[in-house]
Amino acid sequence: MKAAGLPGIRRVQQAAGWGKKKYAGSLAEDLWRRLDAMDFINRGMLFAATLLLCFFPFLIVVSALAGRSVVTELTRYTGLNAQATADMDHLFASSAATASAVVGTASMVFFVLSGIAAITALQQIYEQVFGLRHQRMSFLPRRLAVLGVLIGTSLLTGWAGRGLRHAGGPALLAAAGLVWATGFWWLTMWILLAGRISWRKLFPAACATGVLYVAMEVVFSFFFSGMVISNDEKYGPIGIIFALLSYLIAIGVVVILGAVVGLAWQERSAGKGEAGQLPGGRPAASRFCIRASASGL
Repeated sequence: MKAAGLPGIRRVQQAAGWGKKKYAGSLAEDLWRRLDAMDFINRGMLFAATLLLCFFPFLIVVSALAGRSVVTELTRYTGLNAQATADMDHLFASSAATASAVVGTASMVFFVLSGIAAITALQQIYEQVFGLRHQRMSFLPRRLAVLGVLIGTSLLTGWAGRGLRHAGGPALLAAAGLVWATGFWWLTMWILLAGRISWRKLFPAACATGVLYVAMEVVFSFFFSGMVISNDEKYGPIGIIFALLSYLIAIGVVVILGAVVGLAWQERSAGKGEAGQLPGGRPAASRFCIRASASGL
């Protein structure tokens, strides 16, 4: 008897064929095609490296100038326990020492340029997702504006977070965090894309990013402390850097995946479906141009 004639084999083949039909033209296929066109894994790793080398120094200095330790900020966002906080605190100088070493020196220039570099990397991701041409120095004021929004929202959440936790517990804090994250990413996208994409079209991407960001924070609150403590015991202080890098990689995944999911959702809801992007990552506008050229227009 041939193997293909066995009932079990036929059922497997039928199930595989059914799965291929369901996958073809589905949201999952659309998402994978878009992510693959972006070189999703490498892009996320590069963004995480940029955050570690550029944004993290910026965050350290901003926290020091505000009179707070960067460890306090990390504890608020990742839910570090007392032991993990103490282990991580050994990595950084006091806020007073950092502020005195930076203020009035050339380090202030590096501090500003580091923040701009991180925001520029974020802008490039959004331009690639939405199929827009990259804007260079002309967008410098917008990048500085995003840094200002980031600093302002960080100070605001630090002030409001404790009150929300005491008033309604983790549930209220998570709900407020979702609203905050969606609003922050919505405004950030609009500023960095200079209004080239409307507020309405950006909302699904901002909403998806906000949901993924809050979910990431919840997940990390369960195991990040253990990761920090374990890595510190195994590898020493460099192990804590490994843990921080995993957190930054997760942020990169959230940023890219949230934008791609939101755009695919928006286009399919608008009736474009899988026609919203070509297999090579080319946006729908490019499809029109190709057809127009072929017809001699």
